[in-house]
Amino acid sequence: MDTKECIYSRRSIRRFTDDTVSDECIHDIIEAAIHAPSACNFAAWKFILISKDTPEYIRKAMCNQIALTAPYGLLVVYRNDLYVSGRVLGDYIQSASAAIQNMLLYITSIGLGACWLCGIPQEKNLRKAFSIPRNFSVIGYIAFGHPDPEGIATQNQMVYHYGDEERFRAHQPRYSVDQVLCKDKFRSVTDDCTSAKYPDAWSWYKKKIKTALSVLKLLKKKR
Repeated sequence: MDTKECIYSRRSIRRFTDDTVSDECIHDIIEAAIHAPSACNFAAWKFILISKDTPEYIRKAMCNQIALTAPYGLLVVYRNDLYVSGRVLGDYIQSASAAIQNMLLYITSIGLGACWLCGIPQEKNLRKAFSIPRNFSVIGYIAFGHPDPEGIATQNQMVYHYGDEERFRAHQPRYSVDQVLCKDKFRSVTDDCTSAKYPDAWSWYKKKIKTALSVLKLLKKKR
């Protein structure tokens, strides 16, 4: 698989089989990550591996359905006290994100699947569960493993992540090059991201939280 094919064929995989990924393969995934560029080449990243062998009470700290069902995961953290360009530009976030993209592409190239998760618990909870020092920030979580061939997304998921089912089936980017490329200065064009109304994820989460609280209240009354 050449570079272009790897980039174009990569997609987020959210369902996996229970098949084992070898230690050598995991080593190679991290090797790909540490070859990413970083601000001033500080490379101040750490990757916490979570697997089926990780104690259940630690795995549960992720509180994310995809993370909990995936056989493997990597919690990516990076030093936040180096101040190459200060927190304004977030160079520590950019550096760790470059490493994450390297991992996603390498995972795709070897026939595995992965999903970059941002919907994870608050950082303070993760610090406690995974013993993360204050001078390291949580950047993201990569769930990975062997793709489940029967793990087809629902229609709602297709629309949420791609805009419509047709784009999902064709693995077509949400916007074209002409819609995202600005020459000389920032410009808006017809139907680009500046005018799009994205799904309101926060409202969806609030409804879920409200439902969960209602269930808890009913359980308390029954007691």
